[in-house]
Formats: sequence, C-alpha cells, structure tokens
Amino acid sequence: MYFFYFYPVGTNRKQDSQPVLSWSLMVCMMVAFIWSRYFPHLLSVNPEDLAFYPGNGRLWTIVTAIFMHTDWLHLLGNLIYLNVFGPILESRVGHGMFLFYVLLLGIFGNIVHGVVASLGWFGQYGVGVLGASGAIAGLLAFSLIRFHNAKVEIAWWVFAPLVGQNRAGRSKVALQLAVALWLMLQVIHSLVASQTGASVSYGAHFGGFFMGLSLALAMGQWREGHQEGQPDKAVDYFRDGAYHASVGLWLEYLDLVPSDLTARLELARAQVLSDQTGPATLNFQRVFNRYLRSGDVNSALGVFKEATRAGLVAEFSPEDLAKIAFFQEKQLDYSGAAKTYELLFEYHRESNEAMRSLVRLVMLHQGKITDPVRMRHWLAVADQELPEGGWRNFLNEEFRMEGGLGATVRQDPQADSSEADPRQPCQPKL
Repeated sequence: MYFFYFYPVGTNRKQDSQPVLSWSLMVCMMVAFIWSRYFPHLLSVNPEDLAFYPGNGRLWTIVTAIFMHTDWLHLLGNLIYLNVFGPILESRVGHGMFLFYVLLLGIFGNIVHGVVASLGWFGQYGVGVLGASGAIAGLLAFSLIRFHNAKVEIAWWVFAPLVGQNRAGRSKVALQLAVALWLMLQVIHSLVASQTGASVSYGAHFGGFFMGLSLALAMGQWREGHQEGQPDKAVDYFRDGAYHASVGLWLEYLDLVPSDLTARLELARAQVLSDQTGPATLNFQRVFNRYLRSGDVNSALGVFKEATRAGLVAEFSPEDLAKIAFFQEKQLDYSGAAKTYELLFEYHRESNEAMRSLVRLVMLHQGKITDPVRMRHWLAVADQELPEGGWRNFLNEEFRMEGGLGATVRQDPQADSSEADPRQPCQPKL
C-alpha cells in the first residue's frame, strides 16, 4: 500500500496587482459551503438543487455547481490551487477576463462530466457534480502554458506503511513536472475508478484541463509566457556564472521589450563580467540617460556609481558627468561631486566642462570639503590650465585678497610641487 499526496504552495511568479477577483471567488465558495453545510434553512433553496446532473433541465446549475462543495477537504483543496494560480493569472489577463476564464473552464468541465456520467465511465453513471475542480484544472493547464518556465513549490507527503515509509517535505520543482505529476495521478486514479467507482469527477478534471490548454494556446499565452520567463532564466544563468548565456537571453528579451530598464541594467552587468566592456558601457549610458530624462535622479546616480565601480565612466560625455556632479552637490554629496569633477577633468581635459570642473574643485575643497591641501593642488592646476577671461577671472576675483590666482599658489611655500603639476592630476579613489 502506497500513498502520495502533494499540493502547490507557491510559485516564483509575482502578481502585478491585487487579486480582487480571486479573493472574491474564494470568499463566495466559502460562504456557499458554510451555508449549504450548516445553515441551509436560511434560504428557500435546497443546496442539492444547485448541483449539476446529466440531463438536468435546470441549465443554470452548470454554473452554480462551480461554487458548491461536498466537504471541507474538497473545498480546501480547490482553494489552495486557486490561491496559488489565481492571483498571478488574474494579474496577467485582467479581472474581467479572469472571471470569464474561470466560468468557461468550470462550465466546460461540468459539460464533460455530464457526458461521462451519461455514458457511465469511471463508474459514475448518472452521478451529479459539485465543485470548482474543473475550473481549477483548467487554470492549472492555462498556467502550464502561460508560465511554462516557472517553478512551483510543492508540499508533499509519502506514506507507505508496509515498507515503513512516512515522509513529508517541501520542494521547488519545474511547473511542467508538477503538472505532469498531477495529470499522471489523475489518469491512474481514473483507471482505478473505472473498476471501483469514485466520488471524484475525473471527467470534469480532464475537460477543464483540455479547455485550459486550448484556450491558453489560442490566446497566444505561450509567447507571452516565453517573454516573461526569459528574465528568470537569464538571472539563473548569471547566478551560475554562465555570463555569456545570460547576455544572450537578456538580448533576446530586450528585442521583445526594449523599454525594460531593469533588464538592460542586468544585461550591462552580465556584459561586464563577460568582458564585453564596450556594449556594457553603452547600456549603462542608455539606462542612465533614460532615468535622467524621466526625472529619476536617484536611480540615474545609482547607475553611474555602478558604472564607476566597473571602470566604465570614460565614455560618459562631459555634459553627463557635469550633470552628475551637479545633482551630487544638490544632494550634499560634496565628496562624490569632487570625485566626479576629477573624472571629468581626467577624461575630457579639452572640454569647456573640464574648465568649469577645475573651478568647482577649487571651491568645493575651499568651502564644503575644507581640504586646504587638495584646494592648493587644484588651484595650481587651474593656474596652469585655465585660459584668460571667464573662469580664470572668477577665481582671481575669489582670491583677490591674496593677489589673485597665480599669487595664491606661489605664496604657499609648503605646497608640494609634484601635486601642483597639471600634467599629473591626482587619480580619483573610487
């Protein structure tokens, strides 16, 4: 004698919105069960009249039967599956379409049960049906197509008293494996039921499952699922150190969803670790500029810091570096702004922004950072690099009490001449 039971307890797919309809359906099922089980006298309707029977003239029972259940175990089993797969499907297809799918799958499952019961298959001749099992089986099949790259966590129990086995646990498996296991158990149990009879409507299960598969394929859910599953596979490759494979999957995904900035940032990280520095730099820049244009300054600065740690700031334009330093100053990150100005001067020495960066370096170290040694260093560099007029006049005006920019540098007998050499600007410590 050998028993095996399992139930899904979660997936690695996140819901994008509140599953209002899934929760509402679960509440309706619970309320209907409590009424039919404990308070049937409160309504004039007999709960048994809401079941669906083959040949039943009350066609509306094909819908009401979906919300009725025979016992607590029957109800809880369906609620568990609905709670795992309902919210993620609802967030993908929308509330209205999700309700339509649930009703359609449940109705089709009940129709198939009616055919099976009329023919006497599975030892269920003339037997009626209650429960959302047909709809749940359809949602499971729909999920198999929509989330074919997903993983599901299952709680399982193996009980084999004749060989002294009693084990339980939780495992993460591919959704395809979990669905295949569920389907195999349905087939085995239905074959046994053909000889012994059963209280489970396998006809509704198979009918709902077939309709769920057909509906998902007809609605193009395989393509949608493939698109959604690419990021998860790319992340898995990245974690396993297969950076080139991760790059390939991110590129394939971004061909489909070019506006996904998170994916492009992940692509840049994978390119860095696979020594594709040129493409990585371009992707860091693209993400940075998109964040900046959207007004998300904090995210833009975060991308710049990451590119800096990867040693990929040389290709940032002087205008971009100037913007970064400006925002760092606005956020009172004066040390960070100074490092960015140093990078600007190092990589874009001939630009107009580089001249302005010299002035800002002098002023930051004089006032906000208060580092006289660094201030004298950058004064010396400014004295050598700044052309007449403009910024040079500004610094002369700032230091007029000491006789101007050049005099200020020369009056400092303790200044290290090597530091004042503009040909050897200090290297930023990043």
